[in-house]
Amino acid sequence: MKRALLIYLLIAAGLFSSTWVDPAGSLIGTPKDPKLFVWYLGWLPHELAQGHNPLFTDHLSYPAGVNLMWNTSMIFPSLLLWPVTAAFGPVVAYNLLITAGIALSAWFAFLAARRFLDSGLACFIAGLLYGFSPALIAQALGHPHVVVALFPPVALLLGHEILVRRRMNPVVAGALAGVAAALQLLTGEELLAMTLLVAAFGVGVVALMHRDQVRPRLPAAANAAGAAIVSFAVIAAYPLGFQFFGPQTVSGNVQQPDVYVSDLLAFAVPSSLIHFTGNVTESGAYIGLPLLVLFGAGLVLGRKQAWIRWTGWMTLIVAVLSLGPHLHVNGNVTPAWLPWAAVAKLPLMGSALPARLMVIGWLSVALVVGAIAAVAIKGSRRWRIATGVTLIAGLAVIFPSVPYPSVSATVPAYFGPGGDVEKVAPGSVVLITPFSSKESTDAMLWQAAANYRFRMPEGDAFTPGPYLGPHPSFLQKILDEMDANQQPVAVTPEVRAASLADIQRFRVATIVAGPSPGRAAIVAFWTAFLGFAPNEDGGVDVWELPRLH
Repeated sequence: MKRALLIYLLIAAGLFSSTWVDPAGSLIGTPKDPKLFVWYLGWLPHELAQGHNPLFTDHLSYPAGVNLMWNTSMIFPSLLLWPVTAAFGPVVAYNLLITAGIALSAWFAFLAARRFLDSGLACFIAGLLYGFSPALIAQALGHPHVVVALFPPVALLLGHEILVRRRMNPVVAGALAGVAAALQLLTGEELLAMTLLVAAFGVGVVALMHRDQVRPRLPAAANAAGAAIVSFAVIAAYPLGFQFFGPQTVSGNVQQPDVYVSDLLAFAVPSSLIHFTGNVTESGAYIGLPLLVLFGAGLVLGRKQAWIRWTGWMTLIVAVLSLGPHLHVNGNVTPAWLPWAAVAKLPLMGSALPARLMVIGWLSVALVVGAIAAVAIKGSRRWRIATGVTLIAGLAVIFPSVPYPSVSATVPAYFGPGGDVEKVAPGSVVLITPFSSKESTDAMLWQAAANYRFRMPEGDAFTPGPYLGPHPSFLQKILDEMDANQQPVAVTPEVRAASLADIQRFRVATIVAGPSPGRAAIVAFWTAFLGFAPNEDGGVDVWELPRLH
């Protein structure tokens, strides 16, 4: 078992090697989302060290602040990585989280496969397919709360133990399930909700397949469910209470309902060859023809095994749900109604992204392909060669290209250790461009590098509305426009009055123009607005605003 984990870690480190040559100066993934999670990884240690509640912050979207339970704040991973963050910084912690998340997801799938397969090599293959699936590798571009996908295989193991295997005391198994669910809540609520949704379908399929065994197993299942609820509540009651009854509670759907879905063609055709709504981070449905052939062969050859039949049905259910509320074909949205339209009406599920269900779908695919590999290992030489060649072809078409995307995590010297940000009054408000919202997270990375010394009236976090970022303001509008158009806004009396009102409402003490496409235009605007030039300091332009207070 340890050998499998080591191999998965080595593969993950190799995949992300372009980042690990400079783990403190670069980030795995794309330019925007990783910086957001760097902020989260640093925030929890910062607040707990001062005895503050880490579930709320007014360092973003000041003065109203942000309820971090409504955001992907990754409380549990941040707590685990606190020593790494303290020793090496949140950038290194982020890179470690992505790398270990992929490897551990693979290893937990390996452990789940051992429950059903009697071949160590077949179990390793199943773990490899799950952990390094297109679903998780795509999410590694910037979504560690999804990449740490340990809960689906854990839920499968414990569900199988409670309902089928029944060797463990059901109360103990249920309590473990509740703890696992609570820890997943504090890692990523969306994956928890999706796993529970799939589990509900899974229990229903088991009941239909074994109708005669339902009633005798109800008492043990009820005991397990009760224990799960209690253990879950012990850990999750306060965070959930804060989320739904604390400050800055968000209501309504925070995601577009019919965008981030699996396209019908995506299961067999690479995302680079088709059109699809959403973005590449959510393009995890691709299985490819070789693995589809092995998956189909596994279902046929294993049809006498109940668990394989069950897995086949679950794969179909998950795949259909991942298609979203309406069928998408090559990027075209058809009027065809799909089951997710009903699921999306359940509490909170309207904010879930259906495409991410394929993380769980890949666990089913991996187990069935592992089963056909186990059969081939015991079969004839010709059968082993045919299966091996098909498997290698399947891995080749889904494995990502190397080097995996990596972006710079360089911070302007102004915000770094010894930088002049230390002259900023602790807790004062700094308005930074590029403005941090759904378009940019640079300012959040810089704030984390400055050890959260200052507050900001901005931030890429959900707030009541719902908005991704603070409540829309005039200043945000024109600053975003200048960054996009690279042309300064004329300081008319109307612009001056609206901008001054926002500055006073936000209680801005310092303005910083950092590196961005529209920096020259923004500097020209602020210079004209304030009537004095900035100090060029540590790679940024700085205006101190004592005269406005």
